[in-house]
Amino acid sequence: MHILIAEDDEYNQMVVQAMIEILYPDVTMDIVSNGIEALEKLQNNTFDLLLSDVDMPLMNGYELVVEIKKMGLNIPMICVTAFAISGDKEKLLMHGFERYISKPIDMDEMRLVLDPYLTVGGN
Repeated sequence: MHILIAEDDEYNQMVVQAMIEILYPDVTMDIVSNGIEALEKLQNNTFDLLLSDVDMPLMNGYELVVEIKKMGLNIPMICVTAFAISGDKEKLLMHGFERYISKPIDMDEMRLVLDPYLTVGGN
């Protein structure tokens, strides 16, 4: 399995990467800092899953989802964001994210959300 992580904060990049390495040691990851870099990676590589922040420079997560859909790519997209007020989850899902992981990231929540995509047969 190959994951693309779009996250502008270096600390959050390290946290997500470390958690995935612990939970899914056979998964490989590419990490980018914004939606434009994510699109460039998606044009030249095949990924099984996208984890994306919403609030990124140059191209945010909402814009990234729109562009991925325009490209006709069929990739599960999971939002990893600090936006956690009422209505945010629904907005994220309406824009095309399939699931939502809130920050600060909890290891159990990450496993619950990612297992269906990253384990054989899912949950």
